Amino acid sequence: KEMKNQIRSCLQTAGVLAGKQGRGRERERHRVATEGAITMGTKEMNEDLSVLAKAIQEKAFVQKQDEFYDKYMHEFDEAEENKLIYTTIHNEYQELVEGMLTKAVGEELLIRVCEGMEDFIEATKDSNPSEEVTEAINILSSMGEFIAFKGSMLYKNKERMNAASDGALSIDGKSFTVIDMDGVMDTLGELQKAQDDEGWSRVCDDKKLQITLDMKQSATDAAKRFARYRILLDMPVEQARDCFGPETPLEIGKEWMLSDYMKDVTLVKQNGPEDFIMRVDMSFPWIIRYLMSMPPSMHLRVKMKVDYPAPGEMSWVEAPYDLEANRCLETVGVMKVRAWVLQPDTSNPNKCVLTMLESHPTKKGWIPDKQLIQTVSWPQENAKKFKKSAFYASKYGGGGGVSNHVGG
Repeated sequence: KEMKNQIRSCLQTAGVLAGKQGRGRERERHRVATEGAITMGTKEMNEDLSVLAKAIQEKAFVQKQDEFYDKYMHEFDEAEENKLIYTTIHNEYQELVEGMLTKAVGEELLIRVCEGMEDFIEATKDSNPSEEVTEAINILSSMGEFIAFKGSMLYKNKERMNAASDGALSIDGKSFTVIDMDGVMDTLGELQKAQDDEGWSRVCDDKKLQITLDMKQSATDAAKRFARYRILLDMPVEQARDCFGPETPLEIGKEWMLSDYMKDVTLVKQNGPEDFIMRVDMSFPWIIRYLMSMPPSMHLRVKMKVDYPAPGEMSWVEAPYDLEANRCLETVGVMKVRAWVLQPDTSNPNKCVLTMLESHPTKKGWIPDKQLIQTVSWPQENAKKFKKSAFYASKYGGGGGVSNHVGG
């Protein structure tokens, strides 16, 4: 019983620390009051967290967690006032996970992890822990801190609702689910439900830019409408994947990504092989930044999925990101939550089509609807520079001419 209480105390303390670190708050100094506390090195802590992560990824653990979410997630809502039942459910969750982890990795390892959590978070605050270690810390956060636990339940609820939705993303009559991204699942869910083939009106068809724009009023919100852009790219889809996809290193991609308006892009954190947080430095004239409410620098989270919705294709979602609060935002200036799909042009194998979805206020802004096309012409500019790059020349032959490489 004494050992169990010690583990409970350790897990709660570690969870609070992990939760505070995850939301970017100023952490208070915590110390586990246990005799013989072990000071862990970062390497040893990583190893223990990896063991913990493997236990979390086991089929039985995942199944038990999913069963728990399915049982209780409908009890949670977005209201600020917390219901009494939330505490009861959180306590039951702590008991469940604590028991499974103790059985899987042993009491000694759990105590070592919890006692070393504060030093580990401090030592790795400027680095990128592996995806499995991050998941282990997230589990501890959900156990030890109620706010993190409630956030997980709300996210799982939205995830299940969106997965079950009949209004999946539809392009040329083919449906698939939009990639999920925590923090902006409501918006992604709306884009997903809105994207059927009915109710769209053609706003503009720019033959020169080869971009079309369709718009559709939200069925549930009179103040909101949706925009669908279709951008024709003069390259086959496999080349476009190299141009826009995660398999090309960022430092190489800067040769065609940077422009007069985008000074630099820097990888801040990699959550997984296809999940990135990036800092983008802009160089718009002051009046443009003022009108667009654009900061000179901002962060974006981009989550990609290759070979989806079909082999050879690619999808991604992007959202403005608050690095301090560690969460996605709905909008920053003209930057907002967007869903993209890259697919072959069925009429020409040497071309491909990039489809993008975003939402807009029903009340029109200072940019006329027809001019919105100009804000999404950058993929075509990137494609042109890509075909002049050294990367293109070495892989596909030809090209390699002078490009607008900034600082190169």
